[in-house]
Amino acid sequence: MNIFSRTAAALAVAAMTLANGGQSHATAFAAWQVANVPFGDTLNVRKYPSGTSQKQAAYPNGTVLQMTGNAPAG
Repeated sequence: MNIFSRTAAALAVAAMTLANGGQSHATAFAAWQVANVPFGDTLNVRKYPSGTSQKQAAYPNGTVLQMTGNAPAG
């Protein structure tokens, strides 16, 4: 996993944490657009923050990602 992918994943997790912190209902909304991924590559979303973790999804440049609601309690 290259530095851009790790940075993008870390920013997404940080934004999710800030958007959902202290809320008890699904009112948070955040949106991102995948950018700067090399041609022919994708931004991988993994189950855990590790390059060896199971890949959950892969998004090419231009994909708009949205998040609403709360993360599951864990």
